[in-house]
Amino acid sequence: MNLDRLVRKRELIDLTTQLIRIPTENPPGNEKRAFLFLKPILSKMGFSIKTLLSPKGRWNIVAEKRWGRGGRKLIFNGHVDVVPAGDPGQWKYPPFQGRLEKGRIYGRGASDMKSGIASFLHAISMINRSNAPADRGAVILHLVSDEESHGHQGMGFLTRRRVIQGDAAIVGEPTGLDPVIAEKGALWLRISTLGRSAHGSKPHLGTNAIEKMMKAIDQINFIPLEKEHPLVGRPTFNIGTIQGGTKINIVPERCEIELDRRMLPNEEREGVLREIEESLDSLQVQDPSFQYQIEEIDFAEPCESGSGEEIVRISLDAIEEIRGERPELKGFTGFTDGRFYVNQFHIPTLILGPGGTDQSHTTNESVEVEALIQAAQIYGLIVLRFLSGHQFKCSKHALNSGH
Repeated sequence: MNLDRLVRKRELIDLTTQLIRIPTENPPGNEKRAFLFLKPILSKMGFSIKTLLSPKGRWNIVAEKRWGRGGRKLIFNGHVDVVPAGDPGQWKYPPFQGRLEKGRIYGRGASDMKSGIASFLHAISMINRSNAPADRGAVILHLVSDEESHGHQGMGFLTRRRVIQGDAAIVGEPTGLDPVIAEKGALWLRISTLGRSAHGSKPHLGTNAIEKMMKAIDQINFIPLEKEHPLVGRPTFNIGTIQGGTKINIVPERCEIELDRRMLPNEEREGVLREIEESLDSLQVQDPSFQYQIEEIDFAEPCESGSGEEIVRISLDAIEEIRGERPELKGFTGFTDGRFYVNQFHIPTLILGPGGTDQSHTTNESVEVEALIQAAQIYGLIVLRFLSGHQFKCSKHALNSGH
């Protein structure tokens, strides 16, 4: 299906750059201006809109556009918050300028993931302008805050409110327009070793918590990580921070690390935590003076949708039609808001969006304009085919009435 004539390139570029120009760094989480910008756009497109404020006052929008009565519901999820831009002096262009240069748009959030939101909204505009037979069903937008901080005030909040309803979901995170159906989870832990302080000139009178932590780190790194998932690979450990001691001439009584354990879709939190605890407990058998504490900082579940789900099959066909090559299904080593749909509501979920993971959170983050255009075309096909129950037939005229 040829969708070229329905794409309004300048309009799509403008929407993307306007979103980038609204600083929505998280922390602190100042997403309100972006939602105030989006609400009149959504209203004009025919969406009914509900604004939901989290307990900490963070904005989230649930919007629905319906065609006819009955039919299925397709969810699109996008987060408007971005990670901090860092030192603007390190950027080629100002991070919130939304600079278009040689076919790329530069700025914080260009890839992750304001381009995905802009492309999906443009896809709905394309459908509105077309003669495509979208005569029933609904698209539901979940535009949320706080994804960059685990989503507790965004999708986590919507999940607790039980406002999630749909037959399938698309999360518009940057995937290079490759379809992603699995993602790792993350268990973040704070592990402390406990010692006894003493004068630095008499270390034998104390118990050095840093030395105990060195043993603990060796023990953790010795835990075998032999399981493997075909799409996301093996689980991993990363020790992200370490703190210990108060002064050079005091035997440290406490040392603390923060540990990031990435989990496979078939792993459970309790089993992973037990594995770490049992490993550290074995040190106590060898060294009775070894004492530790373990605390959970945060947790994001891994998730996976089946490769045979209808939303996946429709998306593979749509990507092949627009890009000319059938893609392979892939997985994410990071986590997204997709986990809420899969784990809490058993909604088949696909992660698919313009931009690349190599651009996310980077200085000089950018996205190709051509990727925006292809994403809008792919999203448009997916919406029509999913809402029609796969009865929508390809026709070079079906979506070809725009200018």
